[in-house]
Amino acid sequence: MEERASEAQIEQVVARLVEMGMDVHRSTGVTRTVLGAVGRGTPDAALIELMDGVHEVLRISEPFKLASRTFKPDGTVITVGDVRIGGD
Repeated sequence: MEERASEAQIEQVVARLVEMGMDVHRSTGVTRTVLGAVGRGTPDAALIELMDGVHEVLRISEPFKLASRTFKPDGTVITVGDVRIGGD
């Protein structure tokens, strides 16, 4: 989504993806919101890209896409005992 996309615009895109039979995973970062559409079908990317607030539509077919920087650009840090892992 565009950096300045409103909550209403984001919700409209989510609703459209759900209408297309997709499950939507939302990740809100510091500068933008990423919507991941997961499902067996293929949403009409051209239709979604024309919607207000949409910055770009990318098809991602690599494994572990929900853990990728494309889906969640912010670093994740986990702590195991006294050791912090991740972040960059």
